[in-house]
Amino acid sequence: MVSSEMINNSYYVGFEGEPQLIFMYENLNVRYELQLWNGYFETLLDCLIEQANDRSGILHEYCAYEGWYEESPWEIKNIKQAIQLFKSFDPNKLTEEDGVKASKNIKSILPTLTSDIITFLEQANDIGNKVFIVYE
Repeated sequence: MVSSEMINNSYYVGFEGEPQLIFMYENLNVRYELQLWNGYFETLLDCLIEQANDRSGILHEYCAYEGWYEESPWEIKNIKQAIQLFKSFDPNKLTEEDGVKASKNIKSILPTLTSDIITFLEQANDIGNKVFIVYE
């Protein structure tokens, strides 16, 4: 039974009513959530597809439109792999093609968003918790 919630919704404020993605884990009756506007997350994944050599895990689910799109909540099976994927993001390598997909406002958010996702995943992983993605 969850008795309290720790929610970071700073990446969803202003996008209420738009598709939302939530990273979530529970520990000691507390639910931790990182709520994102889906547009930020999909733009980040589009950029990672261009930069990453490995398209397994979260990138595979995104490309196949499976995972959290089909089953919500969806468990991130390999949290360490997800952490490494997000750590591989290099905002300095964003190309002009990425710019067509993402406005300057969105691209300016991606480094901080990526850092917050990594921190969230590392905190859950360090205490041995499962992390889920909820798509609404």
